[in-house]
Amino acid sequence: MKTSSTILICSSLVATFVADAHDMQTNLKGAVQAATSDEYYSLERNPSVEKDNYVALSDDASYTYQFQMDLSTPLSMDLFDGTAAIDKCIGWDIGVSPTNFTWYGISFQLPVDAKGRGGGWNTAPAQPLKEDGYVQMFNNTAEGVAEYNLTTSADSPVIRARINNGLLWDTFTFDFTDGSNYVEHQSQQSVSCIIRQSDDGTSRTYATVVNPILHLSLERLSGPAPTPAPEPSSSSMAGTVFAITALASSAFLLL
Repeated sequence: MKTSSTILICSSLVATFVADAHDMQTNLKGAVQAATSDEYYSLERNPSVEKDNYVALSDDASYTYQFQMDLSTPLSMDLFDGTAAIDKCIGWDIGVSPTNFTWYGISFQLPVDAKGRGGGWNTAPAQPLKEDGYVQMFNNTAEGVAEYNLTTSADSPVIRARINNGLLWDTFTFDFTDGSNYVEHQSQQSVSCIIRQSDDGTSRTYATVVNPILHLSLERLSGPAPTPAPEPSSSSMAGTVFAITALASSAFLLL
């Protein structure tokens, strides 16, 4: 996976989007109403892979990006003996799976002027109910769960994401000022199990054994055409020629 920072986009991947209303309705096939910056679009509740064709750009003042969402569920390792922490589990709370993690209720808020330009995404992560979500086995990586092209005037786009129907939105700023065309952010979740408990079950000790990670990246595909440098005026050209002539003359005299 590339090192470092996509709008539709997915948080569990069905996604709610904020962008141009008409454009998102046309390209995502899931919007049912116009939206302001505080409203969202949702794709159809269909846990399948959606695809859309790329639309050629026409706005020379916009940046074009490819948004990508990857999901991984790495195991936590014991710092002392280097073994997988999950091997020490003796029990699990109700509703916590000992083998997999479910991504659901993922939604994104894009820059207000963002326009969707086509892509493909798995809709399961965006489902509002956990039972309809994207089930991922522990110690697994799924790349390209969502890929989407978009345009925006922002040279450092800000995307907000809500994961697993969380109450809070995470804010990700994709800053390309270092000259790179690729920026990645991560949002880490956690899965814990019981590793010790008292004989009567009233006291329990928990440990984090899996760290599910949502990877969001933006790759800049193109940007506005650079402004051409102004051509030198005739007077400045004449000055340049004269200076060179004078310098050559001086050099000759010195010889």
